Amino acid sequence: MSIDYVKNLLQKYNLKPNFTYGQNFLVDEIILQDIVDEAGITKDDCILEIGPGIGNLTRLLLDRAKLVLSIEKDPKFLPLLKSIKKEHKNFRYELADALEYDFQKFFNEQGCKSYKVVANIPYYITGKILQTLLAAKFKPSSIIVLTQKEVAQNVVAKAGDLSILAISVQLFGQPKILKIVPAKSFYPAPKVDSAVLKISPYEKPEYEVADEKRFFKILKACFAGKRKQIHNTLENNLLLSKDDVKKILADLKISSQARPQELTIEQWIELTNRIS
Repeated sequence: MSIDYVKNLLQKYNLKPNFTYGQNFLVDEIILQDIVDEAGITKDDCILEIGPGIGNLTRLLLDRAKLVLSIEKDPKFLPLLKSIKKEHKNFRYELADALEYDFQKFFNEQGCKSYKVVANIPYYITGKILQTLLAAKFKPSSIIVLTQKEVAQNVVAKAGDLSILAISVQLFGQPKILKIVPAKSFYPAPKVDSAVLKISPYEKPEYEVADEKRFFKILKACFAGKRKQIHNTLENNLLLSKDDVKKILADLKISSQARPQELTIEQWIELTNRIS
């Protein structure tokens, strides 16, 4: 798919890329095909796509899947979505905010025993989208998204560089960067490179968190002072006494000088349990 083709398509439907919605369209056919291949889509699969845009990835998904649900926030793309619907009986679309739409209910009603996520998601909601998908009761069997390179690297980070996003993803699944995608592969070209990120949700919980809500509350409080030592964030942000903090960290063999990003997920779970 050439840039000229994309320009003509946008002109045909009187569309312009909306930068508020992070609309940068992937035009590299090889990478589009790679994304679909990596998803391992069969005629038995139900697919969730977020941000279909001009439908270049959508059409490839429809050629392979049993059912594709595309969620588009920008109503200006409705005529284009309708045209795709005329060509593909296995296509469903919703004009909605992906963070608010009940995709779990949709797939249950369609009789889908499982579903996969394959999407070129708007970069500004990447973290929230991933957290929403992985926190769902009816989780996808796999997630492949095209996102900002820096965000993808953040997601796969290990202890020493962990963030709330990395922990919230790795708590529920195994992330892996499949491919780096240069900015020139998009129209219009963004200012940064991108990456194809795959997340394989755990079939059985890898970690046991007694109270997820409390876990993330403590996590956010501590990461609010990311550059500070852990004993300071526990005392100042969670209002724990100096003696209690000293004892808890000693019992868990966590250095009082460690910073939040240096703790492992296991240590965060142990720390949360002790504070509780």
